Amino acid sequence: MSSDDRVFPDEQLPEGSVVDGETVTRAINETFDFVVVGSGAAGGTAAWTLVQAGYTVAIIEEGPWVKTREVDKRVFPSFKRAFREAGTQVLMGNSIIPLLQGRCVGGSTLVNSAIVWRTPDDVLDDWKKNWGIGGAFSEADLEPHFAAIEEELKVHAVLDEALGENNRLFVDNSFKGGFVGTRMKRYEHGCKGAGQCLTGCPNAAKQGMNVSYIPWSLRQGARIFTSVRVDRIDVKNGRAVGITGSTTATNPKHGKKIPVVVHARRGVFLAASAIQTPNILRRSGVKNDHLGEHFMAHPGLGLPGVFNQKVDMHFGATQGAETIDFRKSERFKLETISMQPELAAVRIPGVGRELVQRLTTLPHAAIWVAQIRAEAQGRIRPGFGGRDMVNYSMTKEDVGRGRKAAALIARLFFESGAKEVWPGIHGLPEIIRSMDEVKLIENAPLDSKYYSFIASHLFGAARMAPTEREGVVGLDFSTHAAKGLYVVDSSIFPTNLGVNPQHSIMALARFAATRVAAKPLEVAAA
Repeated sequence: MSSDDRVFPDEQLPEGSVVDGETVTRAINETFDFVVVGSGAAGGTAAWTLVQAGYTVAIIEEGPWVKTREVDKRVFPSFKRAFREAGTQVLMGNSIIPLLQGRCVGGSTLVNSAIVWRTPDDVLDDWKKNWGIGGAFSEADLEPHFAAIEEELKVHAVLDEALGENNRLFVDNSFKGGFVGTRMKRYEHGCKGAGQCLTGCPNAAKQGMNVSYIPWSLRQGARIFTSVRVDRIDVKNGRAVGITGSTTATNPKHGKKIPVVVHARRGVFLAASAIQTPNILRRSGVKNDHLGEHFMAHPGLGLPGVFNQKVDMHFGATQGAETIDFRKSERFKLETISMQPELAAVRIPGVGRELVQRLTTLPHAAIWVAQIRAEAQGRIRPGFGGRDMVNYSMTKEDVGRGRKAAALIARLFFESGAKEVWPGIHGLPEIIRSMDEVKLIENAPLDSKYYSFIASHLFGAARMAPTEREGVVGLDFSTHAAKGLYVVDSSIFPTNLGVNPQHSIMALARFAATRVAAKPLEVAAA
């Protein structure tokens, strides 16, 4: 293996294993055992599991493949190529909340922070007792799948050489806030602390699907169709038999998008995310009262704190420290995050000369955030021009949790030696400089419009349930409406988790694909 193979594991792929929708010139019509829609955490895991079981697999990805060699630390070019709608997606409700989703090979695993949390026991207990899915899987069922993923993707806590000052400050001072801060566990091998997880790892250290399960699957015979949008799942005689779609880019030779049809002998795995999956099912003729309903999220908000000493967020794990001490009692989780200057600068107070002067303080800034295990539920519907429309409004209780977390973060900053904090809350001073001023945050309005929330963890909208009357997907991961149409992303979750969901998504996808591979359905009729 050459050094380039280690640095660029998404290159040197088998000839013909990648069909790029941006360059194809003729219609595609092919047949495989299984079709997997989506190449993110769920789709990548399902594809790798099915390939290992000896099946032929087609992976359909709506976005492009951003190779490691092409990763750009500049925010706008990265967002334009790797994020859905260039990062301009929003949740619409009593306020507008930005929504970030990867739209590329690897999905959000290309641009997230690779944080690992097993599904909490209390969540699994709740799903069993209150949502009727205890017969689908148990903690014992998921254990070997969690363990296998952790071994394959090199899960471990952040090492000293990649910790960085932003994360160290949080861990070392957490006791001053009355909680225990710990180093995050992540899917990572050889992190160099580049601090740019949000635009893609330039060293392929982050073990996203784009450098792990997807290329591994291709080397064992799978094929991936990139820049291809799935219009519908084809269903015949009550069974899923493939997908119909088209390339996302207009081919310059033909002046139109190229049709794509991929047949599935044994089934289709839908892993397009909690937002796109419901609308694909709807376009495929699935009718269910719960489809597109019960959407949940973890809205997050962050505060910068400025220290006398340098923090230098450009070095260290993008997100490397956290606590779940408040997950049950207060329904929020605290984390660190480092941002590239273009993103961090959005939160710098002031205009004109004052803003320019404050830009010089950025090397001294740390950013600590809270993700809220919100109780609000929203709905997903088709939007204009083929977009996905999400209606979602946080409750006052959810906003109150965010306000409490923001005040806790501000207090911890001052306890840790920060000289000022930037609340980012409308109506409050742009800068607070003392512990006494934290009370301004504690008394801020309980209206989400006053805060800078952002959403990235998404759940529900095609939830699992024992019967069609209660949900969209059955206990065997197949939809109630069509056999052989398996849904394995977080759209099937009855609730949100209060922790980062990628590990839960992957373990459930691996569990489902293993079950299907062991007991395949009869071959669909021609």
